[in-house]
Amino acid sequence: MIFTKSTAYALQALIELSKFHKPVDVNRLSEITEIPKPFLAKLMQNLSKKHFIKSYKGIHGGFLLLKKPEEIKVIDIFEAMEDKNSLVFYCSSNAKNCVRDRSDICSIMPFFSKLEKEMIKIIEKYTLEDVIRMKSGSKN
Repeated sequence: MIFTKSTAYALQALIELSKFHKPVDVNRLSEITEIPKPFLAKLMQNLSKKHFIKSYKGIHGGFLLLKKPEEIKVIDIFEAMEDKNSLVFYCSSNAKNCVRDRSDICSIMPFFSKLEKEMIKIIEKYTLEDVIRMKSGSKN
């Protein structure tokens, strides 16, 4: 998995949804987050399919978190948003993905592979609640 705008926007949208106790429609969420509405709508559909949020239809419809922020692992959000297998560099976790098709002599793949493993260990420790606390400047 390579970090993309989708992951950043997903985190941002989920943080904002955590502030509400009733469904928030995509128009309002787009205004709050300043994420383009078409992009956000697709992102929200994906988050709904991956069971992070619930989608409600109708005049009072919108989206709500399915779990409390402390129950949502950041690594799960990353994995849901990114289709790629590697975190740092496309070839990190699989020699078959070597961008030069030369994994047999690659001098950087072992480094990126180790870096990726260490980053995953760190990311696995965090929940959405932790990200919210960091944003608000709270410690812990």
